[in-house]
Amino acid sequence: MARPIRETPILFGEDGKRFEEKMSNAKCTVTPEQYAVMYSHYKSVLASLERGETARKNRLAQKSGETAN
Repeated sequence: MARPIRETPILFGEDGKRFEEKMSNAKCTVTPEQYAVMYSHYKSVLASLERGETARKNRLAQKSGETAN
C-alpha cells in the first residue's frame, strides 16, 4: 500500500528569500541539440500511439463486421 504524501513545507525568512531568488534566476539547462533529440523522440511516440489507435479501431471494426475508415 502506498504511503501518504507529506504536506509541502512552507519556507519563511531567509530560506524563503533564497528559494525565491534561485527560482527567479533559474536557467534552462537543455541545449538546442538535446531539445531536438527530445522533440524527435516525442514525435515518434505520438506517431506510434496514432498507429496503435488506428490498429485498434480497425480491429474493432472487423469484429463488428464494418469497414474501417
